[in-house]
Amino acid sequence: MNRELIGNISFYTIILALQLLVFNQFQLFGFVTPFVYLIIFIHYRISYDKTVLLLLGFIIGFIIDLSMQTYGCHTFSTITICYFRSRIEKSSFGVNANLPLAMIKGTPLLSRVSFFLSLIVIHSIIYYSFIFFNVNLLSTIFLYAFINSIATFILIWIISRLISDR
Repeated sequence: MNRELIGNISFYTIILALQLLVFNQFQLFGFVTPFVYLIIFIHYRISYDKTVLLLLGFIIGFIIDLSMQTYGCHTFSTITICYFRSRIEKSSFGVNANLPLAMIKGTPLLSRVSFFLSLIVIHSIIYYSFIFFNVNLLSTIFLYAFINSIATFILIWIISRLISDR
């Protein structure tokens, strides 16, 4: 096996275990659970196969749905952001989107922040739309998505900085 593949599998396993064992236990303000596992989809290299990204999104979303009993909400949200990831990356990074480490090194801070926030906000809005599934609760959906996106962004940004410094 390739060293890079083993490193990626161990990274995905550690992040998934942290999400299931630590971050799912958080209840900030009584309802916010940060989705730190989204860092897997943020740091997935563009040079890898996009079909594998969709499969990875399905597997990770399914595992989290089974553990949290959310009936497919995470799975649908992760598959959606995996599908639109390349378009979001191109709109955030522009010409640098095709470079292997474009989002970590050599891009403006605003491009990285917009990429991170776009994926996190889209995931949160889709997730909470399926959780509440009621048009009358639209303000609640956006409130939960907004607060959860901020908490998730802060944690993912800190973890990304720790990872990229090594």
